[in-house]
Amino acid sequence: MTTHHQHLLAAMRGQQVDGVPWAPRMDLWQIALQARGALPTRFAGMHTADIARQLDVACHAVRGDYTLTRPSEDVVLRGLGIDNHPDYPYRVEIEGLSIEADVAPEHVHTVVHTSAGDVTTHLELTAQMKAEGISLPFVRQYPIETVADLERVAEVFEHCRVIPTPAAYAQFHQRIGEAGVAVASGPIAASPMHLVLHDLMAMDRFFYLYADEPEALRSFATRLDPFYDACLDAVVASAAEVVFWGANYDRDLTWPPFLEQEIAPWLRRVAERLHDAGKLLLTHCDGENDGIGHVFADCGVDVVESVCPTPMTSLDHQALRTAFGPDVTIWGGVPSVALLEASMSQQDFSTYVDDLCEQIGDGHRWILGVSDNVPPDADMARLEYLRERFAAS
Repeated sequence: MTTHHQHLLAAMRGQQVDGVPWAPRMDLWQIALQARGALPTRFAGMHTADIARQLDVACHAVRGDYTLTRPSEDVVLRGLGIDNHPDYPYRVEIEGLSIEADVAPEHVHTVVHTSAGDVTTHLELTAQMKAEGISLPFVRQYPIETVADLERVAEVFEHCRVIPTPAAYAQFHQRIGEAGVAVASGPIAASPMHLVLHDLMAMDRFFYLYADEPEALRSFATRLDPFYDACLDAVVASAAEVVFWGANYDRDLTWPPFLEQEIAPWLRRVAERLHDAGKLLLTHCDGENDGIGHVFADCGVDVVESVCPTPMTSLDHQALRTAFGPDVTIWGGVPSVALLEASMSQQDFSTYVDDLCEQIGDGHRWILGVSDNVPPDADMARLEYLRERFAAS
């Protein structure tokens, strides 16, 4: 009998499979209900793979299991876009610079002392935010506010050491087992310039600085290349079959020329290295993909994950296939609003699922999942209906 691991991996490789794999992301649902004290007892004490087994679905195991308790030191550098986790194939540590960190249940305040001045970040993630299913902290203070901050932040990254952690990834891989594919984590921002937009600056300030000081930003990004190269070396050396690299693209935020010039070269480099090592490249395309989907195929991306269709974006399932092309596996396709009674009536939900199944045809190069994740208030009966419907396809 084909396991979920084999089923997902075959779909990612473009091989013929029986039925369409169904792998909804459940970790943020679990975290939110746990924070509310409303997690059903049958899921008590379960991590991501256990929940998937309980629901009889494939496990969404991309990057790491965020239902697990993490050491407080893992979040110290999160304000710099550096997210350490016990499941990752490498850790990032700062060597040769003094760091002060105040890690509390609802905030993280970090100061890195450099020769050019202090780099300060301040993040907030309250209990109420967690109960609402919010997993990314609100940024109270970004490390870069003006061009004058570039030197000190560049110095921080030049003191970052990437430490491969093969045993940590091996534990992740073993925990997921045949329930899914343990996708190893690379950086959440696909390139150094993407990191500036994604994590190091407020977006409105980034757009102004990118227009006013493009060469200063490109010079800064170049200084981060060795850090990104070290991350790439670590994921290539890992035992992973599939590697995550980059997330959160959108036609308006990562507009086509920016995507082509500032992000695509890194995706191409990553794809080439991973393919030479016999691995697949997965990237997280959860935004509006109209006008940019083709870039990922051109870069050699194998899997676009968390892909969101109408009514939350402009593209239905046929249009998504056209956008990404025939040689990329699309993982997603069920918008989170479809699981909410307040957003979609039962009749509309049934019609939507009928249309979805018709549009994806034989399901070649599709893995169905919820974009971006199963919401805390999801109707579990609808989730079960989707499992049964896709199993029969």
